[in-house]
Amino acid sequence: MSIRPKGCFDKNERPFVDRETYIQALREALNNLDQKDYSVLVYYGVGGIGKTSLRKELPKLLEKHKESHKNLNVIWANVDFSIESHRQMDKFLIILKNQLHEKYGVKFHLFDIGHAVYWRKVNPQLPLLKDSYSEGSIVTDLLDTFGGLVSINYRSIKSIVESSPDRFKEWALKRDEAIANIVNMEAAEIEKKLPIFWANDLADYLKFTSSSAVIFIDTYEALWESHRGQGDFNSKDKWIRDLVAELPGVLWVICGREALRWEETDPDWKEYLEQHHIGQLPEKDAVDLLNICGVENEEIQKVILDGSKGVPYYLDLAIDTYNTIKEKRQPVPADFSGTRSEVFERFMKYLDKQEIETLKVLSAPRFWDYHLFEALVRNFNTGYPLTSFSDLGNFSFTSKNHDGKWYMHQLMKESLQEYQGSDLRQIVHRFIFEYYNEKLSNIDVKNITEEHKTALMEGFYHANFALEPSELLKWLITTSELFDNAALWSISFPLYEEMLEIQETKLPSEHIDIAVTLHKIAASYYRKGKYKDALPFYLRSLEIRERCLGHEHPDVANVLSSMVWNYFQMGEYNKALSLGNRSLKILKALGTEPLSIAKASNAVAVIHKEMGKYENALSFYNQALVIREKELGSEHFDVAKTLSNMSSTYRRMGKYEDAISVCQRSLEIKEKILGPDNPSIAITLTNLAEIYRDIGMYEEGATLCQRALEIKERVHRSDHPSIATTLYILGDLYKNIGKHEEALALCQRSFEIKGRAHKCDHPAIANTSNVLAEIYECIGDFKESLIIYQQTLEIREKVLGKEHPDVATTLNDLAGLYRKRGKYEKAQLLYQRSLEIRETVLGSNHPDTIKTLNALSELYKSMSKI
Repeated sequence: MSIRPKGCFDKNERPFVDRETYIQALREALNNLDQKDYSVLVYYGVGGIGKTSLRKELPKLLEKHKESHKNLNVIWANVDFSIESHRQMDKFLIILKNQLHEKYGVKFHLFDIGHAVYWRKVNPQLPLLKDSYSEGSIVTDLLDTFGGLVSINYRSIKSIVESSPDRFKEWALKRDEAIANIVNMEAAEIEKKLPIFWANDLADYLKFTSSSAVIFIDTYEALWESHRGQGDFNSKDKWIRDLVAELPGVLWVICGREALRWEETDPDWKEYLEQHHIGQLPEKDAVDLLNICGVENEEIQKVILDGSKGVPYYLDLAIDTYNTIKEKRQPVPADFSGTRSEVFERFMKYLDKQEIETLKVLSAPRFWDYHLFEALVRNFNTGYPLTSFSDLGNFSFTSKNHDGKWYMHQLMKESLQEYQGSDLRQIVHRFIFEYYNEKLSNIDVKNITEEHKTALMEGFYHANFALEPSELLKWLITTSELFDNAALWSISFPLYEEMLEIQETKLPSEHIDIAVTLHKIAASYYRKGKYKDALPFYLRSLEIRERCLGHEHPDVANVLSSMVWNYFQMGEYNKALSLGNRSLKILKALGTEPLSIAKASNAVAVIHKEMGKYENALSFYNQALVIREKELGSEHFDVAKTLSNMSSTYRRMGKYEDAISVCQRSLEIKEKILGPDNPSIAITLTNLAEIYRDIGMYEEGATLCQRALEIKERVHRSDHPSIATTLYILGDLYKNIGKHEEALALCQRSFEIKGRAHKCDHPAIANTSNVLAEIYECIGDFKESLIIYQQTLEIREKVLGKEHPDVATTLNDLAGLYRKRGKYEKAQLLYQRSLEIRETVLGSNHPDTIKTLNALSELYKSMSKI
């Protein structure tokens, strides 16, 4: 390999020539800052035409413009969408935030709070890191005070504000309502609002300092990478338009391959878009560039100009070639003749073998760092010195990101991929896939890092080139399971969506692997609490499996078992039970799938429990438990899930000691496997809290319920149905403690969530409304209590049947209300009906039966005194 000094020919120092028309457009835009509501300056043209070079030159022009206009106070920042992570809205905003803070001291308190709350909700297992937030951020103070696993809520923020200097207080007073709203938003809602929070912070700074701002965006077309033809074209950059709309007076300079089409969404954008098509570099400017870079021979210049057709990328490549040849001999015109593809081939011709082989393997990854570079060089024996790693940056087509990752110009990547044989391409992708796959081995579910997430995403990218679709699916299922167990569904979900796109392109529409992926996507929606969204994916998966495998296949039974849970959450118990019974019938007839039988038994048990058939439920749970302990061992996660479900049944049967025993055993297993902050643990904590409530240990129950709520709020969006369940149970506990105002607020929030998630007659709504009625009764609002009790009774009788234990609970509570109001005859009838149900379903020794008997006895005493 040639070790050569680059001198003034280093691509980082290569001069920028002319483009005066485009530069003048920026000058005019700067002179007209704040004159229009919105200003969007667009430069577009084909790849390699010089947009990036122009974008890099424009900030220099801006700085010179500021020097000559002393009264002009302009701040600026830039982002390049060629880096994939920069296309993610939150990363985009963070990059701009960091630049503006480091250069100008701009504070983004509201955005930092929003981002921190969002991050904790989608990454509950991982602590927030101070490195993610700038010095002086309110989140940095929160982390200093409470640690990385802080629960970011209104109270903790206010405590920081009150104990801090005045720098926070004025800001907090202005944004108090916004702070209160953020902490209660769901993760998806916060994500949508992040640009607004960011814009509010920047607007505050610009107003306070009487400044203007310019934001530069390069490689804008990358937003559509891999998504051309999928969905609405203009939906991909909607969040950019929304951000622009939030910042009147800010100048946006966007470089991309195509003109913006924003006026298609709103004709008013046409007034604010100034678009310039970048064509070939004028011959005079191209000659100036060649002369400055030492290519002075006129005959050579002519040949280069003919071959490059005025495209700066090819000019740069020709200059690179010139420098390489010159180290060995004097270049001649014949060295540069030919088409653009020949320009590339000639560039390669004059590189050393070590350089060629290294560039070929580096064209495969989306980015590389030193470790991947070293692995590729060693494995493929390219001969390139590891100590010359940084020399690769001297080529005109490579660039380094702020996080230390290196990227290659897309045109060069494409040329290098075409330059090598398909066999080598596949081998390189296979090696990189295995490189990332190795990083995914022996991961602790309690300690998944950003490096692991990157390994999963990049591993999938390269596996798509290296593996057949069926192999790719198997790998994804195996590898992503750990991320799903850690509640990192946002990482695996888009990969399964991409998997489905790959399958639908490469496989027949009824292929069984498509059914598997559909099932996985449905399960992701289920975990998010989006049961209606999950259902069509389950149904299509079932349809394909029945058609391909027959109606009696175990895979059909497994989909049916999953659908049982989905229908259960939708409140359609009869449909759920029917599917569960069908699943069990298939599996028991085959007799070869014990774990599938356990899964189906567990699902059927849940339905029986909710229908008030506790003995049946317990029988099915025991079947599932015996199988799982035998097949998986007594400390397996699935065993813990069954135990947690059983505890709820024992509680409803009044067997509290058994309920506590199995619930605590479940909790111990889950905490050992998952750590203390997994949503599955929150479910068991809530179950244990209900047991403590039923035996009068209200304070202990409330403590457990609060912990469960904190976990769920970190993991789920704020309107997830699971959060609503914990809210109403905590409200019930507070009611019993005497904290009626807090109880009412919690139950009202639970009721609102369930009202959005379910039909108005869903049993879950009745659960919350019954507690809500009890609270109104406690605070003396008998009229409201009566209305809600009657609504609850109507739902429960309609959905659960008139002999259900939950119906007996509402009858008992409603009787108590009538008794308080002195309407003894009505109370007597309701107590007697409640007693009949409880004696029949629960037995005469059940605590609830005894409770109704005692209440009826007290009623008779009251009636005898009249």
